[in-house]
Amino acid sequence: MKVTLINCTPNPVETLIFTKQTRLNMGAARWEKVMAMSYEDKMKEIAYMADSIPSSWEFVDFIFAIEGVSRGFTHQFVRTRTNSYAQQSMRVTGMEGFDYITGPGIQESAGLRLEYKDAMARINEHYQVLLDMGAPIEDARGILPTNIATNIVAKINLRTLSDMSRSRTGGRTQSEYRDIMDEMINTVLDKYHWAGHFLFPKGREFFDEVEMYARSLPAGEGRQRLMKIIDKMRKAI
Repeated sequence: MKVTLINCTPNPVETLIFTKQTRLNMGAARWEKVMAMSYEDKMKEIAYMADSIPSSWEFVDFIFAIEGVSRGFTHQFVRTRTNSYAQQSMRVTGMEGFDYITGPGIQESAGLRLEYKDAMARINEHYQVLLDMGAPIEDARGILPTNIATNIVAKINLRTLSDMSRSRTGGRTQSEYRDIMDEMINTVLDKYHWAGHFLFPKGREFFDEVEMYARSLPAGEGRQRLMKIIDKMRKAI
C-alpha cells in the first residue's frame, strides 16, 4: 500500500480564512488583506475556525493517489459520497498475474496463507484460460477476487477528511481501511501541520487508552458494545 498526496488547493490557509469571513466584503481587496496577514495571525484564525461552523472547510481539497489496495477496501471507501474518485479499470485492462491483498487474519496462520495463495493462483489460471478461449476482458473479470490489488485517486475536501479521520481510524474499522486512513492523515499532517486542528480537535491519541481497554476485554457482546460507544464518541467531537 502506498499513499501519495499529489495536490492540494493553492493557499489553503488563506482560502479557509477568506471563505469564513462572510460578514466582510468578500472581494479581491479582502483576499489581498488575508494574504498579507502575518503567519501568527493566520494560525490564530485557523485555531478559531477549527472550533466553528465547518462549511468553509469544504473549499480546501486534497487529492490522493492510493496504490496497491484491495477492491474490498475501495468498495467501502467510495461510499463516502462527497468525495470524487477515479479508479483503475478492469473492464478494458487485462489482469493476468494480478497482485492481491492478504488480510491480517490470513497472514497470521501458515495454513490459511497457503490455502489463500493456492486459491488466488487457481483464479488467475482460470482467468487466463477464459481470455485464451476468447472471452472479453469485461466478462472474464467476473471471476476476479474482491481482494485483487487496485489503484484509486480520491479528491477529499477538508470537512469530509475531518469526518473520516475520526470515524475511520477507530478499532471497529476494517484493518486495511484504518491503515490507509492513517497514512492519508500522515501525508497531510507532514506538509500541513495546521490541519491537525481540523482532523483531531481533541488530539490524535484522545481515544487510545479507552480503545486499548476495550480490546483487552474478552471477545463478545460487551466488547462490541463498548467499541460501538467509542465510535459514536469519535464522531461526536
